[in-house]
Amino acid sequence: MGAIPVSPGDRSSPPRPAVDPWAAALGNASLLGAGYLLMGRRKLALGTGAVTIVLLVLLAQVVRTTWFEGVVLLWWAGLIAHGGRLAGGAPTGERGRQRLIGLGTALLVLLAAGYLRFDATRVEQHAAAAHRRGDCAQALSILEGLWAGHHVADAPLTARAEDGGAACRLLVTAGRQATTDRLLAARTLETYRAHPGALWQGAAGRRADLFLAQAANELTTALTGDTEALDTAFGHLSQALEASTGQEPKVGQTLDGFLDALPTKDACATKTITDWLAERPSGGGVLDRAADVVPKVAPAAIVDCGDDLAADKEWKQAKAQYEQLLDQYPKDDLAARAEKGRKRAGLQIELANVRKLLKGGGTPKYCTRPAPYHGAAPYRGKGPHRAMVFGRKDHKARLPKSWLAKDPADAVLVICAGESKDGAAVRTCPYLSAHAPGGYANVTFRKQKVPVRVYELRTGKRVGPNSVQISGSSCPRRIHYTYYGYDLGPPLDMSVTSRKSDIRAAYASLIKP
Repeated sequence: MGAIPVSPGDRSSPPRPAVDPWAAALGNASLLGAGYLLMGRRKLALGTGAVTIVLLVLLAQVVRTTWFEGVVLLWWAGLIAHGGRLAGGAPTGERGRQRLIGLGTALLVLLAAGYLRFDATRVEQHAAAAHRRGDCAQALSILEGLWAGHHVADAPLTARAEDGGAACRLLVTAGRQATTDRLLAARTLETYRAHPGALWQGAAGRRADLFLAQAANELTTALTGDTEALDTAFGHLSQALEASTGQEPKVGQTLDGFLDALPTKDACATKTITDWLAERPSGGGVLDRAADVVPKVAPAAIVDCGDDLAADKEWKQAKAQYEQLLDQYPKDDLAARAEKGRKRAGLQIELANVRKLLKGGGTPKYCTRPAPYHGAAPYRGKGPHRAMVFGRKDHKARLPKSWLAKDPADAVLVICAGESKDGAAVRTCPYLSAHAPGGYANVTFRKQKVPVRVYELRTGKRVGPNSVQISGSSCPRRIHYTYYGYDLGPPLDMSVTSRKSDIRAAYASLIKP
């Protein structure tokens, strides 16, 4: 029999594997086209992979900017979304396996990218520190640790690092011409572009420009509150003025750029800068204009720094800021706000100290070393004045909760109670006793005398009596006592039997006077 020809319309491509949308999206998050490969779309994976490579090459070598990083991120997000939409779904039994493949591929790439960004930052910081010390040889050696992976993971940062490397190479070259040039910090690549003729100036002019460039770098660092960098920057500005005549306009422009950036978003960093500027000795030159900005910027920075520290509950440091404003700018419009902040910080410092003294079991240190908390209510009026009771848990447990405070912020009194002793006599009663002379013994029942030290929390001073006496019932029909050796009869004195109401009545004389 002859073969039956198959028409082109009867031919069909093999069906593509069913893929879970989440698995496809996760696979594409790797930027490797893993989601498309799961769906059997190899051509699409190769095409998008080529685009990804082009974008990454441009990012690492050509357009090394933050905005182009955003373009790459948009492409990445688009691949994720497209992979998720293109997948048609997978049987339940396959979803878990596919998602694990997609997730594993994505995590591998994302973790690698994250590590490379972290490592690039570490290398750049170490190189910048060496650069700041003037050790360009070490800085260049450190920067050799950057490779293509770092450029892809954090292109803007590595571009800045290479700018510093270029500056260091210029410094090393200049150092071969004059020994003093080895102490110069290099200019940035942006400075070279702004002044393309600077490399062809005379030695003095070149040294001045190098000093200015380094000063600009240090001033940028100084905006974080780094006074070491600030001191170094002003040193370089002074060196620029000394290196060549006619540098005042350039030095002034560099300094103005720094001063115009004040105040920074970090009030405490700004305050640190203005403190340094205020203490800098006057030299009678262009650099003295830095002192003019201090009274304009410092008051708000000092108070805002105090507020920031107060928000972080750094009360001692916050109080110091408010006091600085009141000392240095007592007539400033912010003085009232600073005074309010100082009082609040002072109260919080007192409260923290009182809490510390009241810590611990048994009798706390406060009972022998009282301290004031002026935020507490005064011990005046009928009360009840809420108290913190120590030393007698048995008594405290029988007092109304409305009389007690758990924290000194809510208390008026601190009561330190001691062990009970015999108090005033209430009644004497005879009891039959075979061992007592005459066949009976007289027993005197006495109140429980409790020594107390009562402190007004607001002042930390003692108030009220030195003891309270707790009443109770006396002369029961039968008494029980303990003896050792020979029984001589009942004791001559015994305490009354006190109930909850008796204990409350005794403490009421302190809490509800």
